[in-house]
Amino acid sequence: MANQKDKTDSLHDQMPAGLDTRVNPNWKALLEAVGERDQETIDLIESVRQQFFVKTATRPYIDRLGSANLVQRPRFVGMDDTIFREFIPVMSYQPKQVKLVLDKLLDLFFFKESTTSFIESDLAQPFNIKDGWELEYQVDSFSDELIEFKTAEFTNIAAATANEVVAAINRQATSSYAIAFEDSITKETNIRIFTNTIGSKGSVEMTGGRANISLEFEGYNTGAGHGGNSQWQVTKTGDTVTLTYTGTGNSPNIEQLQVGDIVMINRTGNVGSFVLTEVDPSNDLVKYKNLFATAETFTQTTTDDVKFMTPFKSNVYLKDRRAVIWEVQPGEVVVEMPPSPPVVKRNRKGAAHINGIDSLVTSLTTTTMTIATPTPADFPTDGGRFFFIPLNEIQTYYPGDAVTTSFQYESRLSSDLPVYTYTSRAGSVLSGVSPDLPTKASTNQINLTSANRDASNVLTVTTAAVHDYVVGEYAIIDSATQGAGTGLTTNGTWKITNVISDTVFEAYSFSGPSGTKASTTGTVRVERANIGDGGRVILTSAQLDPDLEGPFLWDENSDFTLSSLTTTLTTQIEAGSIQRNILVAASDIPDEEGQLIFDFGTEKQEGPVRYFFKPNATTLALDPSYVFSFTHDVASSVAMIRRRGGIQFDSLGSERAPYITDPAAAREVLQELMQELKSVGIFINFLIRYPEQFYATIDVYRSGVDPG
Repeated sequence: MANQKDKTDSLHDQMPAGLDTRVNPNWKALLEAVGERDQETIDLIESVRQQFFVKTATRPYIDRLGSANLVQRPRFVGMDDTIFREFIPVMSYQPKQVKLVLDKLLDLFFFKESTTSFIESDLAQPFNIKDGWELEYQVDSFSDELIEFKTAEFTNIAAATANEVVAAINRQATSSYAIAFEDSITKETNIRIFTNTIGSKGSVEMTGGRANISLEFEGYNTGAGHGGNSQWQVTKTGDTVTLTYTGTGNSPNIEQLQVGDIVMINRTGNVGSFVLTEVDPSNDLVKYKNLFATAETFTQTTTDDVKFMTPFKSNVYLKDRRAVIWEVQPGEVVVEMPPSPPVVKRNRKGAAHINGIDSLVTSLTTTTMTIATPTPADFPTDGGRFFFIPLNEIQTYYPGDAVTTSFQYESRLSSDLPVYTYTSRAGSVLSGVSPDLPTKASTNQINLTSANRDASNVLTVTTAAVHDYVVGEYAIIDSATQGAGTGLTTNGTWKITNVISDTVFEAYSFSGPSGTKASTTGTVRVERANIGDGGRVILTSAQLDPDLEGPFLWDENSDFTLSSLTTTLTTQIEAGSIQRNILVAASDIPDEEGQLIFDFGTEKQEGPVRYFFKPNATTLALDPSYVFSFTHDVASSVAMIRRRGGIQFDSLGSERAPYITDPAAAREVLQELMQELKSVGIFINFLIRYPEQFYATIDVYRSGVDPG
């Protein structure tokens, strides 16, 4: 066991017990004075010692250690000390095993989510696990992991946290490890299980275990076996077990299963995970092998008696954002990677970001928006400003099946997004949104009265209801009853060339022979790709937060420099009023003359306002000559200014000013490093995989071939 005593404790231990040095004030003071100096010397020696080793050194000493090994921190990347510690041995690796070194470089620049295979749970914490439940999965196609969960490992196993589940997995796993992953959009925490093998040779495949009932890893079948009162009959011949749905209760949807799927059973006498050897939907039964099965008939009264899953092997090449190396032939490798490595990500100190409360959007119209819990209460009730990051949507109608499908994909926050305002908030609904929000995606289908085609292929369409079609859109006509005219048809796609009224428009077809045709009834639609009910809203009305570490855009020509001494109003200040004393929350604002700013960073910012002193801890005496221009509500911010005039910068960058980083520069640095590290005769072909949905007009892959 490590010695936790400092030098003062050691001196006390060495003194005769009769002197009682820990209690006697004279001896105690003397020994503490000597011991503290000795401890400071020891601490200094330890700090210096750590700078001699790559694993413990910090900047600037770690850079010197790197230089001693002919390794320098890449420029324009922003690589922190933690990653640089791993970077040094990779770059100085001798002898050079090209594939190994390139894999490790990719791992440093793109992190495990892009370079290593993993599976992720569909359900988020808390997890309802039971004592003794197991989790079974296979790593790299040959290493089997068996994880058991015990009540003693959890504070409450019926509401297990992701960190508790991860800890239980990592204590028992030998070829893999788990992490708790928090989604930055949904704010939910799931579990990811990674293989220890970096690159294309690694894989993770869930093969069963009752714990998967509560975790639902990839491959879990949410449509089969979910009847709350399904009745099952278990029969056995030798080691072959037949599990039959008797027809009583909800259907378990056996038609969704196939041979090779896995049944997970949580029944005493039949407990375990088993591979299906036969699936017979016509007789509502499945078969599997279990020598120790017990014949019985039972009603599934809980949601976890019988569940199914399809084994799913997760490989890194199945991930959309992957960084991986392919050995296509001797002497040639293909390096596939996204355009920007996440290694350039920064922490809050110096990173450029929006300081605003954000929420998910659940529904919207052109002038209203419903936002999700838990943040609606943080949006002011009397209006504010916000950014809207829409959820893009494309709707497609299939007339033969009378089905409308929807494809949705996320958009991005960019500098040219408009700033919206709203006038009021009631509950979770923002009203009076201006300018109007984009229209939602729709098929805009209405019934036809008639569609008549002339000899010039011009179609005159009369709708049974008011349409909102515009010139340039494409109208799709279906199921129109064809009448008199040539053998042509009015069904098909037509470009709208003229809107005559809100029920009549003209359209033209550029293809097909000319001729006349009259038709009646049917439908017409204009499919519009726009936005759906979803997306994110970010409140941009600034909120004073003295704990925020940056970044800040400093104005050197400002009238004042703000301090960190703040408080909030406990009574309202009305516009046009004179306040001799204001009531505030207790704070560190000093009992001496100073100047205040009210509602800093918002539309109601006001000041500086002079104050004379603090009559008590919750009152400030103001200059009675000042007339307030705005109404400041209860809980509005009040901040003391440090001085009049703009900020004076120091040389240490402690003001947390923002900086700009080129995310593609790190990838270019990585490509150069790989070219330097390769052996003679090794050819590298780089494939840069751009996100398809954001760059739909260019190839997903951009390749740059090493000329050799």
